[in-house]
Amino acid sequence: MAHAFRQIEEHLFRVPSGYNGHSAAYRRADLIGSAEGSVHMGFYMSDLQPKGKVDTCVHSFEKAIFVMDGELELNRDGMAFRLVQNDYALVPIGTPYALRNRSSQPVRWVEKCGPRPKNIDEWQDSFFSRQITWPNDADIQSAKTPLARMVGHFDKSQLPPPSNGDEHISGFSRKMLMDRMFGSQQFDLFIIEFTKGGKTTLHDHNFEEVYLALDGKAKFIAEGAEYILKPGTVAWSGTGAPHGFLLDQGSSCCWLEAMSPQPPVQNIGRRFAIWEKLRKELEI
Repeated sequence: MAHAFRQIEEHLFRVPSGYNGHSAAYRRADLIGSAEGSVHMGFYMSDLQPKGKVDTCVHSFEKAIFVMDGELELNRDGMAFRLVQNDYALVPIGTPYALRNRSSQPVRWVEKCGPRPKNIDEWQDSFFSRQITWPNDADIQSAKTPLARMVGHFDKSQLPPPSNGDEHISGFSRKMLMDRMFGSQQFDLFIIEFTKGGKTTLHDHNFEEVYLALDGKAKFIAEGAEYILKPGTVAWSGTGAPHGFLLDQGSSCCWLEAMSPQPPVQNIGRRFAIWEKLRKELEI
């Protein structure tokens, strides 16, 4: 089976291996990784309680951060950002960074990593390093700072009108958050919204995709199984896994999506119905 569908439940949150002694009031739910069949990504939900922190660490993989709720402070190699709901930031490979929560409320965020982080019984791909200095409060920037690099803020007003599409894909909008132009080299991260009647028929890719519902409901179809994607759930399709979406559960559905590794410039997917039609016309 090259797909997964999971409920995001509280019992999944725990202190990750190696973070004891290097963090405070920090937990993480490992949602998509090798246990689900992924070879290209790690996808996690993290939270940090008030006064919590994660000490300076370095990874041999890229990390995207997307804040779901609360206020997170990110120190990326000495430049600090205060991130709030729907803010996002990229931590490039080999970049020292630290996290903290100085607010009075918990903060929860998504972490999308690529390549897939190693398991604890594999080669060590992360380590904690000498602490980087936090700047003065006046020098902590927001994600909307005009000249800030590799950070941003998403708002639904940024979504273009839904596409008219065709019989195979229609009724959806996309807002790119992270791609090669943004600074990521290992994955694309973006927002998808399907409106009433929207659909994408069965297809596959030579990369993996993960989908985290933000609002609304949609039917996720993968390898003959059907699921309802809604807030509190996450879905994943592996390389070569037939999958599609159908919006028959309400007026809209919005989700955070990532492709890992980055897709090719052309022919990013194989639409099965199109190829079946072509085969019937050309096969001898």
